[in-house]
Amino acid sequence: MKWQFQTAAPDALMIALEERIDLSVNRKVQRLTHELASHDAVLEVVPSYHTLLVYYDVLEYNEKQLRHLLEPIIKSLLDEPDEAETFAGQHHTIEVCYHSELAADLAAVAKQTQLSEQEVAQLHSGVTYHVYALGFAPGFAYLGDVLEPLRLPRHDTPRQKVPKGSVAIAEQQTAIYPRTSPGGWQLIGRALHWPELQAGDQVTFKPISLADFLAHEQLAQEQGQERSEDDAHG
Repeated sequence: MKWQFQTAAPDALMIALEERIDLSVNRKVQRLTHELASHDAVLEVVPSYHTLLVYYDVLEYNEKQLRHLLEPIIKSLLDEPDEAETFAGQHHTIEVCYHSELAADLAAVAKQTQLSEQEVAQLHSGVTYHVYALGFAPGFAYLGDVLEPLRLPRHDTPRQKVPKGSVAIAEQQTAIYPRTSPGGWQLIGRALHWPELQAGDQVTFKPISLADFLAHEQLAQEQGQERSEDDAHG
């Protein structure tokens, strides 16, 4: 696999692999992240789709020394066959309600893909997704790969307010909006609870009904009110 070093900052070095959104490439990124994070010269490793940003101690090492130290590790790992890729994160199952009352684009997505809303839900929830990277906003995880029939582009004009927990798609990616924020992805569902995802994790979405979602939401609100009252009475 082709790769190269790139100077990123006075205290950071970029390791760039093949520039494409691809599971095999990202698994190499995750393996490298795991291996390099424990190196004495490395302070922090930030992985993305096909790159790693490596921060290092400039008081102990310069960039030339770091390249010399890391190059044999990188070459050795990238020379391994794909079958040797055993590093994996945690697997999470996240409940999602696929209903037009909670997902502003579900009906339009169904129309564009010539599917029913139920079929959109079945396709989206029918695969296990890989967390490629974190970014855009704290807690926002980029997941893939969305099946071909559901690959639609972002909106030309982003919404000013996407509700927290919205499950969305854009081309081959899908994501959960971790908080209410602007966003341009296609909204097809809503999650009520989800863990803090990390790059390399695996995610499966489990469809639930609107009634179940609303019941869980009401329970969560009641529990939140009880905690607030307990805190007030201190």
